[in-house]
Amino acid sequence: MNKTLNVNIGGIVFHIDENAYERFKSYLESIRHHFTASEGRDEIMQDIEARIAEMFQDRVKDKQVVTLQDVEEVTKLMGKPEQFGDEPDHEEPIAGEVPTGKIARRLYRNPDDKLVGGVCSGVAAYFDVDAVWVRLVFAVVCFPIFFSSFFGSGILLYILLWFIIPEASSTTEKLQMKGEPVNISSIEKNVTEEREQKSKSGTFVSRFFSMLGQIIRFSFNLIGKLFAVFFLFIGVVISFAVFVSLLALLKIPGTHYPIIVDHIFPGGSYFGWGLLGAVLTIGIPFLMLAYFGAKMLFNVKKYSRGIGLTALSLWLLGVFLCAFIGVRTAREFSQKQNVSNVISLIQPASKKLNLEIASIEGERQNNRYWNDDDNSWEDDIRLSFQEDQLQSRNIKIDILKSPTDSFKLEELFYARGSSRKDAADHASRISYGINQSDSVLKFNPYFTIDKDEKYRAQKIQLVLYVPEGGVIYLDPTLKKYIYDIENNLNILDRDMLGRTWKMTGTGLICMDCTGKERTLGDRTFDYSDDGDVDIKGPDGSRVRIDNNGVFIKGPQNETVRIDSNGVVIENNGKKKIIKKKKRDY
Repeated sequence: MNKTLNVNIGGIVFHIDENAYERFKSYLESIRHHFTASEGRDEIMQDIEARIAEMFQDRVKDKQVVTLQDVEEVTKLMGKPEQFGDEPDHEEPIAGEVPTGKIARRLYRNPDDKLVGGVCSGVAAYFDVDAVWVRLVFAVVCFPIFFSSFFGSGILLYILLWFIIPEASSTTEKLQMKGEPVNISSIEKNVTEEREQKSKSGTFVSRFFSMLGQIIRFSFNLIGKLFAVFFLFIGVVISFAVFVSLLALLKIPGTHYPIIVDHIFPGGSYFGWGLLGAVLTIGIPFLMLAYFGAKMLFNVKKYSRGIGLTALSLWLLGVFLCAFIGVRTAREFSQKQNVSNVISLIQPASKKLNLEIASIEGERQNNRYWNDDDNSWEDDIRLSFQEDQLQSRNIKIDILKSPTDSFKLEELFYARGSSRKDAADHASRISYGINQSDSVLKFNPYFTIDKDEKYRAQKIQLVLYVPEGGVIYLDPTLKKYIYDIENNLNILDRDMLGRTWKMTGTGLICMDCTGKERTLGDRTFDYSDDGDVDIKGPDGSRVRIDNNGVFIKGPQNETVRIDSNGVVIENNGKKKIIKKKKRDY
């Protein structure tokens, strides 16, 4: 039974039995004594120990202790110092002499003779040719003045090889790259050549390529620095902006978030967690972008695994929070319902009504608008807040023929909720009013929702039913409220304003039009950004598809309307309803 010792060889700890250790120790001492007068002795000894450590590792895979037999086999392959004397006098190999013939080469990038990445010199060493010729080949296929069809292919190939081929970082790999045996003699020779190469200047061609390589390296470094500055700037700016948005939760002076968010999310804490999730989801990638930009800019090679794992964990947490809050909030808008109310209007003596939007003095004062663009014709959502009340202008006015001989107004209040009942409850809590003074009917420009009520896509559809022979005047203040009002001349909604209209058996006709009004006939096909399609034929026929449904009009004014009410067919004043439901839009 032999004792075992722990020894450090080439930075690797091995268990070695006592007899093997004594033999190995004397072997290293003889090598060290052999290279006592050699320049670069320490470097040679480090490379020899590193190679021996690799060979020991290969032999100790299935066992745990380096034996005497392992030491003898390794020293035989590495060779003994006396076998590599400066003046060998024999011609025949002595017993145990290490062969010096070439062995199978391995492909590596050559770090000792590189202009950019060492690819060309590595390939040249593998094929045992001068590196100059390989570099000339790459230069030709990369330069467009010679072969324009190959331009870019050589660059891409070089970059690809740069990433694929490993670099010969150790002496062992450098010798394998040249196809030389890895023993004491070859290690000494390689170290000596490297030292001489550093002290000598190359040929003209080598100096030329060396200078070219320095230019290329400088260009790559400069581009890398510019990218690093860009990444750092973008990352810091976005990260700071996202961080400031998080401070809005704490109501830090100078920061705030839109009031609408308090009315959209199911509860107050939902918005806070959702904002935190958004900050992590958006901010973490940009923060890491700034981190890598700083590393590139200041040449920081060390990578912290902990930082990467922490950033990934926080980002996944942010994605989870956003997904959870998003799904929970979307559920609050999943169902739609409406509540209707029919108002009996005062019948004007002249059988004429003037329609206009009521003017609210100072309505814009102290308001905070979420989406209120005066230049927009159709704003589906326009909200403001005043005195803790949510005000919305999402109101549409339509005009249809009355089935009776009286004017009447139908109010349809729409809302969404987690269920149809919940949506109906939200719709029933909409507050809206109109004002009629004899022949003047004024509509409130917005409806209100109580401060404690949630925003659930509330909107109003107003349908004014005009009896046959009844007359209406559309005031210009209705500009953003009327929507797709049918008339016999197919005049566009905006050009219907400021005109007087009479209801006939076939629909509205204009009583004071000048003939300059634009009609649907001015355009044969219209496709809006909202996905609406409007097609007009030269014979007066028309097909319109929008969120109200499908409307088809033939050349003889026969019409078909398909919407949530069902299918309504009109021809020569006769109406046929195939299926009737509550009107939806």
